[in-house]
Amino acid sequence: MIMPNEQKAPLVHLANAIGTMSEVSSRVGQYVLANPEKVVHQTVAELAEYTHSGQASVLRLCRQLGFKGFSEFKLALMAELAASERSTATDSDNEADRYGALLKRLTQSMQKTAYALHAEQLLAIAVHMVKARRISVFGSGISGLVSQLVSYRLMRLGLPAQAFQDPVLAHEVMTDVDKHCVALGISESGVTLDTVEFLKRARTAGAKTIAITGRVNSPVAQAADLVLLAVPIEPLTIGGDISPAISKIYLVELLAMAIADLSHAGRQRNERSKTP
Repeated sequence: MIMPNEQKAPLVHLANAIGTMSEVSSRVGQYVLANPEKVVHQTVAELAEYTHSGQASVLRLCRQLGFKGFSEFKLALMAELAASERSTATDSDNEADRYGALLKRLTQSMQKTAYALHAEQLLAIAVHMVKARRISVFGSGISGLVSQLVSYRLMRLGLPAQAFQDPVLAHEVMTDVDKHCVALGISESGVTLDTVEFLKRARTAGAKTIAITGRVNSPVAQAADLVLLAVPIEPLTIGGDISPAISKIYLVELLAMAIADLSHAGRQRNERSKTP
């Protein structure tokens, strides 16, 4: 449990502890990490509804982090967000500090993404991809550019991956998938309709569906069998900013490492089986 004198930064402590939490607590925690500005204005009942959990689960998470209740947790969360805003404003006083502020935001996003990651889920996704007959990757906008990088990375690992940014073409491809295929949808907001439809069609066809998104409790996440959370940049970026892609690329590299490890282990087993 977090000690009282460590409660000044609940997001930091939540990110550190989330990997050891139960499935329900982890789901609530991931939502808080992805939507802290919303949580400070929500009631216990609203947070429970948004995370498909119970009010008791929300209160249990607060106690796990060392807070007496939800109100105390929200007060600490508001203080942390206010401190982050002041830090950003101070860091932006001159060009050098602005560069440092951006680096800090990117680093924090990747750190929180790492803390929210479940190694078992990453491995499960890697296994599905290694076994897949076809891997279809879809994204639009900045997520579309990330989908191209994902496809390239997987192909270099010897996997049958293809990226799509045109929703019409992506939906046509979904007519030829089956249970031996994988569909990966990428969306920062988690509400991109074309990405939701892509995953729903793939799931209906029997494919394993995976999402990389910045919103754990979103339509895109709900349309996927497995979800990787890319914790958003804070504060929120403006249109055209490519920095949200960084945490997604980080996840892709972690996934590539897991796939490479599986492939290496497979080759070793084959070599041992050939040894007389």
